[in-house]
This record gives sequence, structure tokens and C-alpha cells, in this order.
Amino acid sequence: ISAAELKGGTLRGLRVGVPTEFFSDTMDAGVLSEVHRAIDTLKREGVEVEELSLPSILYGVTTYYIIAPAEASSNLARFDGIRFGPRVEGASHVDMVEKTRARLFGHEVKARIMIGTYALSAGYYDAYYIRAQQVRAKMAQEFQSAFDRFDILLGPTSPVPAFKLGGLDPIQLKMLDYCTIPANLTGSPAISLNCGLAEGLPVGLHLMAAPGQDERLLQVAYCVEQALGESRRPPLP
Repeated sequence: ISAAELKGGTLRGLRVGVPTEFFSDTMDAGVLSEVHRAIDTLKREGVEVEELSLPSILYGVTTYYIIAPAEASSNLARFDGIRFGPRVEGASHVDMVEKTRARLFGHEVKARIMIGTYALSAGYYDAYYIRAQQVRAKMAQEFQSAFDRFDILLGPTSPVPAFKLGGLDPIQLKMLDYCTIPANLTGSPAISLNCGLAEGLPVGLHLMAAPGQDERLLQVAYCVEQALGESRRPPLP
């Protein structure tokens, strides 16, 4: 499908890949129902939809939560109250740095620094960080092969609909990133659109395009949003 056709508002001929790893029994039934309904709507608009398998998706969360804390540990080391960031005064240099980081870094930041420092330490660097980077490279290869066949990859944004504040524990919160982490690890532009409601709560539809295809993704997202909006509009009396 050409850029001109997308600007004209048509999706006919768009090739969309649906990774099967984004759909499992652990997903909320309402989310799966709304995403499948959105896919059916796109098919009626002339979109060519095909399932495919991208096995590296299964390792996305564990890979991300090794690489991201390692980068946080390295990058945030500069925020010591001397070179970067505000300062909390102390009796000595060590005391000042300790108080600065203790008071100005939040709980999640501290946790990521500790995990990242552990992953980068001698004896664990090869076992954790290097292995995670290898999985990331494998994922990038798989997704590039997919984008050679498809214009867009599609899936849920989250395994569950919107949830109440404080309704999930920290591990559950991290697992919510399952469908979106591949975009971060592969450098692919992505966007989330509302595609319906599950038990009265919003459900997200996640679209990904090949790296560098940001403008095309936005054009597709606009057309998809219009198509889904038309499908939800009540019939005229």
C-alpha cells in the first residue's frame, strides 16, 4: 500500500502480521475479544491479515529487565550531587553522595540500579548482560524478517484492560509490558489505539512498524482509528 493511498484514508492492501505470541490463555478474555473484533473490522476494510510466529517475544520481559537496569546503573552513576543533579550536603564526600542518592532517587530507580549493578558485575556480566544482548539481537533479526513481509505488526497493548490504581503488584506491573517491550528492544516505532471496552474499561490495540517508518505508522494509525470508529458507530435509524 502506498503513502498516497494511506493519506487518502484507505487501508486496502495493507499487510498486517499478527504474532501468535501476543495471544495466549493468560490474556484477559475481554482484551482478546476486542482485539479480534478490531482485526475483523480491518479485514472488512481490505487489510491482508496473517498470523506469524516470533518466538523471541516470549523472552522480551526478562531480557528487558536485565538490559534496562544495567543501563540505568551505568547512566545514573553520574548523578552524585557533584557532576550532575541536585545535592544533599553531608559530613564528607561519601556521606554527601550517600545522602543525595538515598533521598533523591525513588524506590524503583534504586531497585533498578541495584539489579543493573549486579548484572554488570564480574562473574555475572557474561551470564546475564551479554546473554540478554544476544537475545535482543535475535529479536531484532526476527522482527526485521517480519517487516520484510508485513507493513505493520499488530497485537494487544496490554494483557489486561485498564486497572485500578494499586490493583496490581510490582511483578504483575512488569508483566504488563509483555506486548510493548519488543518495540523498545528492536527500536521500532509503535503506537497504541483504543479499540473497545472490556467490562467498561479501555482496551489498547498496539501497532508496530519497521525502524524509521514513523510517518507511515502514524498514517496507518489514523486510518485504523477511523475504521474502528466507523465500526463502533450505531446504525442510522
